[in-house]
Amino acid sequence: MSQPAVESQHTSAAQIDNETLKDQVQHLQRKSTKLEEQLEETRATLERDVATYQDKITRSRLEDEQRRRELVSKTRELEQLVISEAKARNRVEEIEEALRESTIALEGTRGELETLRAELVVSHLSCHNER
Repeated sequence: MSQPAVESQHTSAAQIDNETLKDQVQHLQRKSTKLEEQLEETRATLERDVATYQDKITRSRLEDEQRRRELVSKTRELEQLVISEAKARNRVEEIEEALRESTIALEGTRGELETLRAELVVSHLSCHNER
């Protein structure tokens, strides 16, 4: 083969290699661009997710704090109810004791009244008999 033919083949082979490399570079550039777009979408999604979860965490903390305040309030309320109940029970016991004492006094007074009635009847009969 002549020198120009060999050089022509080398040039053709080099051009083919060059075209192949250009195609590969374009393919890799498209792939790189696509991967960069996916990466950007993933970052954006991650940022949205982080913001969403931070909001949820903040809401959860606020709700927990509200529940704690309600628990403290309900605990105080319960303590007051227990105290009120104890006072009411004591008052009921005092009233029951006063009622028992009144019943005993009433029974004593009835007994005295019956004695006085009996004496009155006897006295009345004695006065009638003397006439």
